[in-house]
Amino acid sequence: MLNRYTVSALVGLAVLAGCQKTEEAAVETPQEEPAAKEWTLMVEATRGEDTKALELINAGATLNAYWNAGEKVAVFFDGAHLGDLSATPAAEKSQNATLSATLTSVAGLAVDSELNLLFPGRADHKWDYTGQDGSEPSESGTLATQYDYALATVEVASLEGNNISTKSEANFRHQQSVYRFNFKVGETPLEVKGFNVAAASNKLVQSRNYSGGAWVSTYGPLDVTPVAATSDLLYVSLRNETVGTSSEDTYSFSVTGSDNALYLGSKAIPAAALDCQSRYITARGISVTKVETPTPDGIIENPAEIW
Repeated sequence: MLNRYTVSALVGLAVLAGCQKTEEAAVETPQEEPAAKEWTLMVEATRGEDTKALELINAGATLNAYWNAGEKVAVFFDGAHLGDLSATPAAEKSQNATLSATLTSVAGLAVDSELNLLFPGRADHKWDYTGQDGSEPSESGTLATQYDYALATVEVASLEGNNISTKSEANFRHQQSVYRFNFKVGETPLEVKGFNVAAASNKLVQSRNYSGGAWVSTYGPLDVTPVAATSDLLYVSLRNETVGTSSEDTYSFSVTGSDNALYLGSKAIPAAALDCQSRYITARGISVTKVETPTPDGIIENPAEIW
């Protein structure tokens, strides 16, 4: 039989245990998720004649290209965007750079996995040729920072510790040509507010999406809208996927003049200019004709010039 002292002690323990449970319930908090592991990816990058940051030299006859510090390169793997590499050039205006990034998601990545690298690494992760303004290439201009796409692939060599290494350097290749156009009516330069360009092949690329480990193109015409009306050369980044077919193509232009009239014209692009995606092509003085506009009573306003 328990004596009263023993009973009292047991009751005291029971009370103490009850208090402990109450206190634990009051201070209980959800456990924090463990921090995601960070991986460092470093890639040596090189490009030849068509590296980043474009500028005109030799009185506009040559496009010079180089890496700028901090330029972004998007990394894709197996249909997903993993992150953005940042460029550290080997020297000022160098064609060589070290690309580095900190990644937190590397699901499925293993030795021999292929990484797709795309410059520029835009915030929306898109490859898109729409919305161009025709401005002359410059280090900070839209042509260099938004529409001068370059692509490279590398294979993973190892994943050791927190570091990812690749089997080779990234050799970037230009993915489009830079064209420059201006227009004339007869022998008179036309001041242009904007123009639309379409290809007879219907192989001008509007955008590309990364899906299932491959880039898929959407085709169609492109609009170019200068900041101000001009008769000067307008620069456009065009990816024509008839490249490599040994076929010529024809570009059709619908031009809005500073007089708000519509002008139409076309230009044959020889196969020799379409043999690769890294050409710098000039088409000066493309002939266009003003469109005749009938009024409701049948009278033609702004008749087209005959020449």
